[in-house]
Amino acid sequence: MKPLAKILSTVVSLVAGLIGSKVLSSVWTKVTGDDAPSSKNKDAQAQQSLTRVVTFAAISAGVAALANAAAQRGAQRIVARATSNPEEV
Repeated sequence: MKPLAKILSTVVSLVAGLIGSKVLSSVWTKVTGDDAPSSKNKDAQAQQSLTRVVTFAAISAGVAALANAAAQRGAQRIVARATSNPEEV
């Protein structure tokens, strides 16, 4: 992978991860009525059932994997377009 694609992929992955976590937390709160489990609030996490914490972790990992895959594909497309027609960029 070219250096530009690596940098672009990393930045897009980070942004997608932040947005994905915010959206997931909002959806979790709307669906369950409770705040999403987080490592910032250990007391609230200790009070939630293990099933809820594991479910949130699994969903969160899935969202992160999808965001990462989409970011890498998008970055590769942008780099391919920029290198094939540099005057259009």
